[in-house]
Amino acid sequence: MIQPAIHNSTAKGTMNTTNKLDEIKVHTDKQTREGSLEQQDLNAIAEVMTVGQRVAICFAAGVAGAAAVVIFSHILFGLGLSAALGVKAPVSLKSPDIYKPLFWGGLWGMLFGLFIKKAWNRLYLAGFLFVVAPLLALFLFFLPKSGAGYFGLNMGPSFTLYLVLVNLPFGIVTALAARAIIGRHP
Repeated sequence: MIQPAIHNSTAKGTMNTTNKLDEIKVHTDKQTREGSLEQQDLNAIAEVMTVGQRVAICFAAGVAGAAAVVIFSHILFGLGLSAALGVKAPVSLKSPDIYKPLFWGGLWGMLFGLFIKKAWNRLYLAGFLFVVAPLLALFLFFLPKSGAGYFGLNMGPSFTLYLVLVNLPFGIVTALAARAIIGRHP
Protein backbone atom coordinates (compact mmCIF):
# COMPACT_ATOMS: atom_id res chain seq x y z
CA MET A 1 0.00 0.00 0.00
CA ILE A 2 2.74 2.35 0.70
CA GLN A 3 4.17 1.84 -2.70
CA PRO A 4 1.09 3.01 -4.65
CA ALA A 5 1.01 6.15 -2.50
CA ILE A 6 4.60 6.92 -3.43
CA HIS A 7 3.83 6.22 -7.04
CA ASN A 8 0.73 8.39 -6.82
CA SER A 9 2.59 11.28 -5.24
CA THR A 10 5.36 10.87 -7.78
CA ALA A 11 2.83 11.10 -10.58
CA LYS A 12 1.31 14.20 -8.96
CA GLY A 13 4.78 15.64 -8.50
CA THR A 14 5.57 15.02 -12.13
CA MET A 15 2.30 16.66 -13.20
CA ASN A 16 2.92 19.62 -10.90
CA THR A 17 6.44 19.97 -12.25
CA THR A 18 5.17 19.81 -15.82
CA ASN A 19 2.51 22.40 -15.08
CA LYS A 20 5.07 24.63 -13.40
CA LEU A 21 7.41 24.28 -16.39
CA ASP A 22 4.57 25.19 -18.75
CA GLU A 23 3.75 28.23 -16.60
CA ILE A 24 7.39 29.30 -16.59
CA LYS A 25 7.59 28.83 -20.36
CA VAL A 26 4.45 30.92 -20.95
CA HIS A 27 5.71 33.56 -18.53
CA THR A 28 9.13 33.59 -20.22
CA ASP A 29 7.56 33.86 -23.70
CA LYS A 30 5.45 36.77 -22.49
CA GLN A 31 8.54 38.46 -21.00
CA THR A 32 10.43 37.89 -24.27
CA ARG A 33 7.63 39.52 -26.29
CA GLU A 34 7.44 42.42 -23.85
CA GLY A 35 11.23 42.70 -23.86
CA SER A 36 11.20 42.70 -27.64
CA LEU A 37 8.66 45.54 -27.67
CA GLU A 38 10.71 47.42 -25.10
CA GLN A 39 13.81 46.91 -27.26
CA GLN A 40 11.95 48.25 -30.31
CA ASP A 41 10.88 51.27 -28.27
CA LEU A 42 14.47 51.80 -27.13
CA ASN A 43 15.72 51.46 -30.70
CA ALA A 44 13.20 54.06 -31.85
CA ILE A 45 14.24 56.40 -29.04
CA ALA A 46 17.92 55.78 -29.80
CA GLU A 47 17.30 56.64 -33.47
CA VAL A 48 15.67 59.92 -32.49
CA MET A 49 18.44 60.65 -30.04
CA THR A 50 21.03 59.75 -32.65
CA VAL A 51 19.68 62.37 -35.04
CA GLY A 52 19.76 64.90 -32.22
CA GLN A 53 23.26 63.87 -31.30
CA ARG A 54 24.44 64.14 -34.89
CA VAL A 55 22.92 67.60 -35.22
CA ALA A 56 24.50 68.74 -31.94
CA ILE A 57 27.88 67.29 -32.89
CA CYS A 58 27.69 68.92 -36.31
CA PHE A 59 26.87 72.27 -34.70
CA ALA A 60 30.24 72.03 -32.97
CA ALA A 61 31.85 70.79 -36.19
CA GLY A 62 30.32 73.76 -38.07
CA VAL A 63 31.81 76.13 -35.52
CA ALA A 64 35.18 74.48 -36.17
CA GLY A 65 34.63 74.90 -39.92
CA ALA A 66 33.78 78.57 -39.45
CA ALA A 67 36.88 79.02 -37.30
CA ALA A 68 38.89 77.56 -40.18
CA VAL A 69 37.36 80.15 -42.51
CA VAL A 70 38.28 82.96 -40.11
CA ILE A 71 41.85 81.66 -39.77
CA PHE A 72 42.10 81.17 -43.54
CA SER A 73 41.02 84.79 -44.07
CA HIS A 74 43.98 85.84 -41.90
CA ILE A 75 46.31 83.54 -43.84
CA LEU A 76 45.13 84.99 -47.16
CA PHE A 77 45.57 88.48 -45.76
CA GLY A 78 49.06 87.66 -44.51
CA LEU A 79 50.01 86.29 -47.93
CA GLY A 80 48.70 89.42 -49.61
CA LEU A 81 46.02 87.61 -51.61
CA SER A 82 43.18 89.42 -49.85
CA ALA A 83 44.47 92.83 -50.85
CA ALA A 84 45.00 91.64 -54.43
CA LEU A 85 41.35 90.54 -54.51
CA GLY A 86 40.04 93.82 -53.11
CA VAL A 87 39.60 92.91 -49.44
CA LYS A 88 41.02 95.46 -47.03
CA ALA A 89 41.03 93.44 -43.79
CA PRO A 90 40.53 89.87 -42.59
CA VAL A 91 37.61 88.85 -40.38
CA SER A 92 37.97 90.55 -37.00
CA LEU A 93 39.02 88.33 -34.11
CA LYS A 94 37.61 90.76 -31.53
CA SER A 95 34.39 90.31 -29.65
CA PRO A 96 31.55 90.52 -30.77
CA ASP A 97 32.63 90.35 -34.44
CA ILE A 98 34.07 86.85 -34.15
CA TYR A 99 30.85 85.31 -32.83
CA LYS A 100 28.73 86.00 -35.89
CA PRO A 101 30.63 83.74 -38.33
CA LEU A 102 31.09 81.06 -35.68
CA PHE A 103 27.37 81.01 -34.87
CA TRP A 104 26.37 80.86 -38.53
CA GLY A 105 28.91 78.11 -39.09
CA GLY A 106 27.28 76.16 -36.28
CA LEU A 107 23.83 76.60 -37.81
CA TRP A 108 25.07 75.42 -41.19
CA GLY A 109 26.77 72.54 -39.40
CA MET A 110 23.41 71.51 -37.94
CA LEU A 111 22.04 71.25 -41.47
CA PHE A 112 25.06 69.12 -42.37
CA GLY A 113 24.23 66.90 -39.39
CA LEU A 114 20.84 66.04 -40.84
CA PHE A 115 22.34 64.16 -43.78
CA ILE A 116 25.73 63.12 -42.42
CA LYS A 117 24.60 59.52 -41.85
CA LYS A 118 23.64 59.10 -45.52
CA ALA A 119 26.86 60.78 -46.69
CA TRP A 120 29.13 58.95 -44.24
CA ASN A 121 30.90 56.79 -46.86
CA ARG A 122 31.76 59.89 -48.90
CA LEU A 123 31.89 62.34 -46.02
CA TYR A 124 34.80 64.45 -47.22
CA LEU A 125 33.33 64.84 -50.71
CA ALA A 126 29.97 65.74 -49.14
CA GLY A 127 31.73 68.25 -46.88
CA PHE A 128 33.59 69.77 -49.79
CA LEU A 129 30.36 70.10 -51.80
CA PHE A 130 28.37 71.25 -48.78
CA VAL A 131 30.08 74.65 -48.89
CA VAL A 132 27.88 75.42 -51.90
CA ALA A 133 24.79 75.81 -49.69
CA PRO A 134 26.19 78.56 -47.43
CA LEU A 135 27.81 80.23 -50.44
CA LEU A 136 24.50 80.36 -52.28
CA ALA A 137 22.85 81.88 -49.21
CA LEU A 138 25.67 84.41 -49.03
CA PHE A 139 25.53 85.26 -52.73
CA LEU A 140 21.76 85.32 -53.17
CA PHE A 141 20.51 86.62 -49.81
CA PHE A 142 23.06 88.15 -47.44
CA LEU A 143 25.22 90.10 -49.91
CA PRO A 144 22.25 91.70 -51.72
CA LYS A 145 20.76 92.67 -48.34
CA SER A 146 24.03 94.36 -47.38
CA GLY A 147 24.16 96.34 -50.63
CA ALA A 148 26.95 94.36 -52.27
CA GLY A 149 24.58 93.00 -54.92
CA TYR A 150 24.06 89.46 -56.06
CA PHE A 151 27.27 87.45 -55.78
CA GLY A 152 28.90 90.59 -54.35
CA LEU A 153 29.41 91.91 -57.87
CA ASN A 154 28.95 95.53 -56.74
CA MET A 155 32.30 95.08 -55.02
CA GLY A 156 33.88 93.63 -58.16
CA PRO A 157 34.29 90.10 -59.51
CA SER A 158 37.54 89.62 -57.59
CA PHE A 159 35.55 90.00 -54.34
CA THR A 160 33.32 87.10 -55.42
CA LEU A 161 36.43 85.02 -56.11
CA TYR A 162 37.78 85.92 -52.67
CA LEU A 163 34.52 84.82 -51.00
CA VAL A 164 34.62 81.45 -52.76
CA LEU A 165 38.29 80.98 -51.90
CA VAL A 166 38.02 81.99 -48.24
CA ASN A 167 34.96 79.80 -47.63
CA LEU A 168 36.34 76.62 -49.22
CA PRO A 169 37.76 75.24 -45.95
CA PHE A 170 34.34 75.36 -44.24
CA GLY A 171 32.84 72.15 -45.59
CA ILE A 172 35.91 69.96 -45.41
CA VAL A 173 36.87 71.12 -41.90
CA THR A 174 33.28 70.60 -40.77
CA ALA A 175 33.41 67.04 -42.15
CA LEU A 176 36.81 66.40 -40.54
CA ALA A 177 35.64 67.70 -37.16
CA ALA A 178 32.41 65.69 -37.34
CA ARG A 179 34.34 62.50 -38.17
CA ALA A 180 36.79 63.17 -35.33
CA ILE A 181 33.98 63.64 -32.81
CA ILE A 182 31.63 60.89 -34.03
CA GLY A 183 34.25 58.23 -34.71
CA ARG A 184 33.74 55.36 -37.12
CA HIS A 185 29.94 55.12 -37.35
CA PRO A 186 27.34 57.89 -37.09
